Amino acid sequence: MSFPLPRLVRPGSRLAIVAPAGPFDEDAFCAGLGWLRERYEVSHRPDIFARTGYLAGDDSRRLDEILEALADPTVDAIVCARGGFGTTRILPGIGEGLVHAANKLIVGFSDITALHAVWAEAGVRSVHAPMVAALGRASEKIRQQWIDTVEHPGAARSWSLSSLNSTDHSATGILTGGNLAVLGALLGTDYQPRLSGRILFIEDVGERPYRVDRVLTSMKQAGCFDGLAGLVIGSFTEGEPGPDGVTTDEVLRGHFAGAPFPVLTGFPAGHIDENEPIPFGSSAKIAGGILQVLPAQENALT
Repeated sequence: MSFPLPRLVRPGSRLAIVAPAGPFDEDAFCAGLGWLRERYEVSHRPDIFARTGYLAGDDSRRLDEILEALADPTVDAIVCARGGFGTTRILPGIGEGLVHAANKLIVGFSDITALHAVWAEAGVRSVHAPMVAALGRASEKIRQQWIDTVEHPGAARSWSLSSLNSTDHSATGILTGGNLAVLGALLGTDYQPRLSGRILFIEDVGERPYRVDRVLTSMKQAGCFDGLAGLVIGSFTEGEPGPDGVTTDEVLRGHFAGAPFPVLTGFPAGHIDENEPIPFGSSAKIAGGILQVLPAQENALT
């Protein structure tokens, strides 16, 4: 069963912009902010432009920003400025009870996978999608999909993909996941996502094939794939083979060609220009080469 529908987002809704990870290009950020302001009321803290090395300000600033957005009754959803690194550092300060009580979408991907894991544990939907710094240059197609997914997270959707393995049975489960390296970084922590019965989505950027192999091996040995309902593989970019010539596709096939659950490849999401939104927390079905997001039945909170 899917998670309950979140607080409604409609034209005029208030979006809080947060930067829980790395700093960002201000011109790109302002371009994305300008596009969002054509449809929504958008706010952010004055110190969102802070820089502390490779972080968007110190841990306290970034954590307080998230907590304020969750607690503010006028905020309808939370949108991240950029990924990078740093989100895992602030997870101990984010209580699942607050996330559950707020029931607000959080939108982002890459390092924001750490927050998707917390939202999933709290039973709250989230959206794996382009962030503010990318929305200014996004295509009209992606922008419209972004609006549709954020404003209608319970709508039915489908994608025709390619099957990696020979498993021909259908599977259903709640969509979850995100960046593979971040999922690997959560292993052994209190924030390691529970994947049994779920349909897992993975993507990554800048990881050489042996490093993808390393994370998948660790996840397999940790039992992450035991009871998995299905796997959807997105884009793995900027991870060229080394002198050995082994490709990421070969690594993925080596791990999942014999998997007892259906595995689909070619989902158009990740660190690519046409990064299509994915509604995490939705109930989904894999049948043949089709991934379907099933329509929600619950009433949304206002």
